[in-house]
Amino acid sequence: MNKVAYSDAYLVDKAKSLVPKLKERAKETEEIRRIPEATINELKEAGLFKLLRPQIYGGYQTSMRTYSDCIVEISRGCASTGWILSLCAIRELMVAESFTEKTHQEIFGENEDNVLFAGVYEPRKCIARKVEGGYLIEEGFWMFCSGSLHATWGYFGMAIRDDEGNLVDQALMTLPFEEVEIMDDWHVMGLKGTGSNSVKMTNVFIPEHRVVSFAEVLNGQFKSDHLRDIPLYNTALFPSLALSLALPGLGLVKAALEFFQQVLPNRKAAHIGVENLIDSPTLHALLSDAALKIDTASMHYYRVADELDAWAASGKFMDKPARVKALADIGYANQVSKEALDILILASGSGYVYEGHPLQRIFRDFWTLYSHRTISPLITKENYGRVLSGLESNALRY
Repeated sequence: MNKVAYSDAYLVDKAKSLVPKLKERAKETEEIRRIPEATINELKEAGLFKLLRPQIYGGYQTSMRTYSDCIVEISRGCASTGWILSLCAIRELMVAESFTEKTHQEIFGENEDNVLFAGVYEPRKCIARKVEGGYLIEEGFWMFCSGSLHATWGYFGMAIRDDEGNLVDQALMTLPFEEVEIMDDWHVMGLKGTGSNSVKMTNVFIPEHRVVSFAEVLNGQFKSDHLRDIPLYNTALFPSLALSLALPGLGLVKAALEFFQQVLPNRKAAHIGVENLIDSPTLHALLSDAALKIDTASMHYYRVADELDAWAASGKFMDKPARVKALADIGYANQVSKEALDILILASGSGYVYEGHPLQRIFRDFWTLYSHRTISPLITKENYGRVLSGLESNALRY
């Protein structure tokens, strides 16, 4: 069934409209360590999980730019909610590009409105073997499965080995989430509400049509032949996945700046020659530095989104140097976002250390996100520098 087409502006406005409720529920979201069902239902009603889903399966088939706008807005209200929306929605792109029409029909079938994806590529352990008609996952364990508590379908990475145990390929598989066991182990410092629990499988059969080569997918050899004429589904996958991990951080630092400005008129100063903090020249310089760094991060993130859309629209798959540059943009934006948050935290004083203080939650959520290796400023810049030097990137995936 095709979705009614909504403008990009309409979808972004729907995301903005949810921000006040998300702020009200942020404390509850942390405490219950999952996204409240009321929030999940509101995201579904707004159609935000389907931003990147093909129209033929009830989605909105928008663009990476519109997707980015929506993720940043939702993350301004609640980082855990923004993270879940970001990852669940980007999985729509992954699944749409990676798998065949047969697999899509199996996934969406007659219950497309209830489909929600969760998954992890890197297994901590995966013992799989080829059997008639597919693969048997004898034992598998994957950590950090964000959205596991709400998912109906999953995607997971696995190693394909020959009879001698030699690695043949890295694969991507998809399966109903009811075949996965969820472990209650997401006890963490930040992004507490994402419910990013570990999952495991024991003796799970995966039909051959639900397994694809991840290496081929990363290089644009998509199996979704029936979507080849739709530009969105020519989008380079790995930079899109990296962008999905980083965008909630931009929403977080925007929220930090907004909170700082909101409380500033009532803040008293001490030991800096003025009575009120709002009159401090030092504060003015710090605040402008933070705002400009947030602007810098925005420009880099949105340049990546626009580049992804432009390459997809061109009919050419994004080349490797451009993908490495996109990852460097993302890593650099992650770094300057951290610098902006550091300024705002220091300018705020020590009150943020109290439990329940909005800046403390923002600080913890951001650091949990910032440390993700895929969006590491150091790693992404190093690989870009290698390319600038005429060398190959060290990254195994990009």
